[in-house]
Amino acid sequence: MSSPISYLLATLLSLFFNFHGSKANFPASPNCPITQCSTDGLEFHYPFWKMEDSTADHYCGYPGFGINCSDSGGPILGLPNNDSFYVRDMDFTLSTITLVDTDVVHQTCPRATHSMSVGALPFDYSPTDVNLSFYFNCTSFPHPFPNPILVPPIICWGTSSTNRSYVFKKGEEPDEYDWSENCAENVVVTVKETEEITRSINELSGAFGAAMNKGFVLNWTRAKECGACEINGGFCGYNNTAREVLCFCKDGHGSIDTPSNGLCKNGGWIA
Repeated sequence: MSSPISYLLATLLSLFFNFHGSKANFPASPNCPITQCSTDGLEFHYPFWKMEDSTADHYCGYPGFGINCSDSGGPILGLPNNDSFYVRDMDFTLSTITLVDTDVVHQTCPRATHSMSVGALPFDYSPTDVNLSFYFNCTSFPHPFPNPILVPPIICWGTSSTNRSYVFKKGEEPDEYDWSENCAENVVVTVKETEEITRSINELSGAFGAAMNKGFVLNWTRAKECGACEINGGFCGYNNTAREVLCFCKDGHGSIDTPSNGLCKNGGWIA
């Protein structure tokens, strides 16, 4: 008979894999496969799709959800404004994806180069996210607030007697200082609210790099153009040649030659 400890361990492992993995619950088909960028890499599937596996004229997944594979085998998602992010994790139960900016990976003192946007893609920011606001090349410096706490510049980028840069949780900048007037650039980046972010304001300037390397979380929602297809049991796709939405049946049949307004239901198509 198994010991209570063994039973508890088995139960916890079962919960872990049921929570994080959806491979057993996803009805893969030739049109909508379960895939990965490397043999031991992160598995993913609909509504995401592997760009190099898609044919020249169609794919199964949401527009804008194509995953590229880096030379080292890492999955990369492109967002609007030509921004690229490594996919650190996906949870198909909670519909969440964790992303890390490719420009900051493995850097202890990354320089935030751009604010992020999801554009019209069906993503929402997670409640676990917060925004960091960077102010670069400030030519005059904020006064101490409140005494004796100082406003610390970002030391790892170097400081000078004429230009300094700062980082705050967005909305926690000192009101007594005109940041837009005195600083050359403001960049806002999203990160998870980790231990590094909850530190006091005079510690954040040395902890933001670790927070940026842990990334941020997006929740995906149903794409508007895919609602009717999914409600009727299908998987949404897109025909690049005809520039129209497709609806793939779960059994993989009747997908390509059917008009774009056809709906998949009970393993077949309805007009």
